[in-house]
Amino acid sequence: MSNKLFICLVFMLLSKHAYMQNTQIIRGQISCLADTVAIPYAHVGILGTGIGTVTNIKGDFELKGQFNLEKDTLMVSHIEYEKKLIPLNELLSDTCYIKLVRNEYLLADVIVLPDNKKEEIFTNVIKNLKLNYPGKLYQCEAFYREVQYQERTKQHTRLIESAVNIQDGKVTAPLSKIKCSLLQFRKSDNFTEEHLGSKLFKKMLGFSQNYLHYLLVGNPVRYFKDRLHTSKFNPLSQKYKDKELQFVLSHLIKKTDYEIYVFKSTQSIPCTFYINSKDYAILKYEEELRTNTRLIAKRSYQYTKIDNKYYPAFFYSVSITDYLKSSKGLGITESSLTFVNYSPDRKKFKRLRSKHVVPNEIDLYDQEMEYDENFWTNYNILLDEPLEEKVITDLEKKSSLQSQFKDNATN
Repeated sequence: MSNKLFICLVFMLLSKHAYMQNTQIIRGQISCLADTVAIPYAHVGILGTGIGTVTNIKGDFELKGQFNLEKDTLMVSHIEYEKKLIPLNELLSDTCYIKLVRNEYLLADVIVLPDNKKEEIFTNVIKNLKLNYPGKLYQCEAFYREVQYQERTKQHTRLIESAVNIQDGKVTAPLSKIKCSLLQFRKSDNFTEEHLGSKLFKKMLGFSQNYLHYLLVGNPVRYFKDRLHTSKFNPLSQKYKDKELQFVLSHLIKKTDYEIYVFKSTQSIPCTFYINSKDYAILKYEEELRTNTRLIAKRSYQYTKIDNKYYPAFFYSVSITDYLKSSKGLGITESSLTFVNYSPDRKKFKRLRSKHVVPNEIDLYDQEMEYDENFWTNYNILLDEPLEEKVITDLEKKSSLQSQFKDNATN
């Protein structure tokens, strides 16, 4: 080994050790001050940086990074609660218990809002898309999870988990500009038996087998300008211009210095917009399609503000997707993206090359990658997104999940 190579290796090891030594961990639980109920999907991050995460269903979170304990501030926010800022030097222990104050609600039946005012609000939402959302290329990291479920047997049939790197352009860029690569990847055994007819049917409809891609392109604010007023699939275009959706003001959420309009529509695909009255940004979008007896599909998109722009925070989708063999009934796919780190500064990241990008049209389960057990052991987002016990029990029919992850990886 040459002296130069030896010196480089030593430098890399020392740098990695120094980084690990400087990495801090902030753990906590977010709950309501009034009733101590846990608050899921609250945004937790370091103010003015791209470091952040989302609390799990139990209100727990874990944040890793290199923090300045004397200058940095922890920020906790949620649509239904008042934002809280806590200087890191005021955190008294390794695990912090943070209480949020619930916002005041005003019901629609006591609010007079003329139709022309509602139209003005939605017009401003579209007008301010360029101002409120990213105006240039950025990257972010996220944790992706996909679980499939067989309804007749009430059994979970497969699991995919991945740390992903997402690159996207300005809000007016074509959807084709969204790129995604897998940083780490693991999968369980596959007990889903999809009928060939189902595969052909979805291919005819152009339905993507890649549910990660489906989540990303379903983002309601990511439609470039010439589609904004024409696409029947874009909820932003289905406003008062063509009278396809009749929105009603459900209620107002009162914040300290602004209000959140909550608009609902029960026509076509029922959906809900949470709109900031101050800058007309969409803070959250939800849609849900049901029959009289069952849920057909549900999607939810939440955003968080970093440096005066709103970035993705948490995406979620559940839908009937697969017809199974031997008339076994319907299959359900549930997928989610929890965004954890953002790089809005183009100088701090490298563009994703085509060879690293996951193809949009393939089933993500078909991807192969080495299983890095050390990475997953130390991946803090798993605390925020623990697997349900039933998912684990259903999938461990023949072997443990850890064994399945190893067996299904590329050696």
